[in-house]
Amino acid sequence: MFALNSECGDRLRSAASLIAEGTLARTYAERPSVFESYGDKGRAKCRQDIRCNVAALAAAVDADDAGIFVRYVAWLKVLLVSRGIASDAIEENLRCMASALMDDASGDHSIAASYVYAALEEIDAMPSAVASFIEPSNQEHAVAQRCLEALLRLDAGAGREILEKAIAAGMPLMRIYTGIIPPLMHEIGRLWQMNEITVAHEHYCSAAVQSMLGAFNKSIYAAGSSCGRSMMIACVEGDRHELGARTVADVFQLNGWRTSFLGANLPPHELAKLIRQTWRPPDLIALSATIPAHLPQLEATIAVIRDGSNIPIMVGGYLFCENRGLAVRLGADGCADDAEAALSLANALVPHPA
Repeated sequence: MFALNSECGDRLRSAASLIAEGTLARTYAERPSVFESYGDKGRAKCRQDIRCNVAALAAAVDADDAGIFVRYVAWLKVLLVSRGIASDAIEENLRCMASALMDDASGDHSIAASYVYAALEEIDAMPSAVASFIEPSNQEHAVAQRCLEALLRLDAGAGREILEKAIAAGMPLMRIYTGIIPPLMHEIGRLWQMNEITVAHEHYCSAAVQSMLGAFNKSIYAAGSSCGRSMMIACVEGDRHELGARTVADVFQLNGWRTSFLGANLPPHELAKLIRQTWRPPDLIALSATIPAHLPQLEATIAVIRDGSNIPIMVGGYLFCENRGLAVRLGADGCADDAEAALSLANALVPHPA
């Protein structure tokens, strides 16, 4: 039985357009000279951003967890401040959003408004910048730094050579996946969040890392004997951030699991159909959800799987970083923060065959 506050979250999602327009009108009324200077394109972008804020807020309401929205606002503050938006302008926009929520006659949004106020109470203490995820004194991070420098030069070939040299020097392939790729990808995301690279550059880096990992496929499949267990892993519908899930899939394959990586943006019923049609159902299903707005899709996917099987389900992603109990409320059997933790959890959920 799922225990999410979906009724309140759905009510907020249904009113998203009204809330966005109400917030926009109040924001422009408070600072007309500032916001009018953005022009029509700026107004449209502001409206789009507010809709994203409402989606994150609805997920927090679903989960009965104000912390989801507070953490989202902390991420958003860094993003906007690095692009020249003053912190007090962000705060003003949130206050206008809270007022729009309270004034909306289409439904009761008092819980959502209280979450906005919770974020406002902490916004001054939220940092305006994020420190690097790469520690130069760490051997694996030093490799990640050299690889990052190559990618920032748009030289994926050099990045691949750096990883190959690390392996030739004795670094296990497992450590490439668990000690180098995670800080590398976190740092690429941080650089985009801090407006130090463009979205095009971020896309190039992500695609390059995908290609670099693909070059290890032969080594992964030849790494060792089968452990006799299998798993399917996918990103929920709407989630196109597949690199983290791909990394987890490769780590499982390295450890003898027969792994089926299903990629990004997988509709729930398509996954359920595949599970029913496969010649041998998997021993484990892993689902990734990157942003708060994906919570309804994650819930729907777990519900569809549970409707037709009792296969253990493991979840991972940003949503669970400080709310591990959410996984159980969704009907999953556990959650993990990274590939190594996922492997440890999987070994507990699916014991090695006798």
